Amino acid sequence: MIKVDVISGFLGSGKTTLIRKLLKVYENEKVVLIENEFGEIGIDGDVVERDGFEVFEIASGCICCIMQKDFVNLLSRVIDDFKPERIIIEPTGISILSDIIDILRRPEFIEKCSINSLVTVVDSINYLEQCEVFGEFFEDQIVNASTLVLSKSQFVDKAKIDEITSSLREFNAEAEILTADWSTMKAGDLHGLLKGDIITDFQDLLHADYRPCRENEFDTFAIENSNKYTRSELENILSELSNENYGQVIRGKGFLRGHDCYLEFSYTNGRFIVDENQLKSSGKLCLIGKGLKEAELKALFKVKTGGLRRWLKY
Repeated sequence: MIKVDVISGFLGSGKTTLIRKLLKVYENEKVVLIENEFGEIGIDGDVVERDGFEVFEIASGCICCIMQKDFVNLLSRVIDDFKPERIIIEPTGISILSDIIDILRRPEFIEKCSINSLVTVVDSINYLEQCEVFGEFFEDQIVNASTLVLSKSQFVDKAKIDEITSSLREFNAEAEILTADWSTMKAGDLHGLLKGDIITDFQDLLHADYRPCRENEFDTFAIENSNKYTRSELENILSELSNENYGQVIRGKGFLRGHDCYLEFSYTNGRFIVDENQLKSSGKLCLIGKGLKEAELKALFKVKTGGLRRWLKY
């Protein structure tokens, strides 16, 4: 049986960072990653492929609703053609975990693969604030998880960790909660995250009445861009994204050309990281949020092509 691990979590929680670590732990297995990007332009798949792993991307929608048919077809092809030992699925940050579980338990899949783990990544910095505003996006992912992993826990104090843990327990009293700084965890500890001792009764899944990825309207601003930026220029641009003149930017990521290197950035709720690397990449970026202002964002990044795509109520 092929082991299937689903790594979910809200926008910017740190799913891809954790997956990159897990892939290195399981590099001796034949592993395939199915990566679901909300925006038109895929970013995370490029990051993982540079590490030398097999990645399949589904973009421009969520695999639990709009892109469900594509996901089912791709999963079937991966199982039949690649015959992996393990499949890791990274759904978009506004996915419905229970819907993904339902897909994996279809007759055509249940005979060939088993759900090994259901991990939901929780952003220690932003969770409490985001849960108040976007609470419906968290409930399904948290309630149906077998393991809850706090990311960025090294950046908050114990009192906040306790508050987050208490909130998570209101949703899920059974799941294991990992609060340690997993950015410094050893391979053996990370290996235990996907240990496969799920106790979830799949007949009693929570299917939330609220359907966030079907009934909410999010925007993606996606561009492919050949402009060159200095690191300070890019940092200044990213610092401006919290300005309401550009709309509510929740998440951003991309690769852009520098003058003597390539710049990779990650943006979540006003906080950002910019890294330099020598690996070549086409210039591209994707922003996700609500009420994004296309003209203003194009002016900010000094581009003329690409732009806004609104994911309307579905």
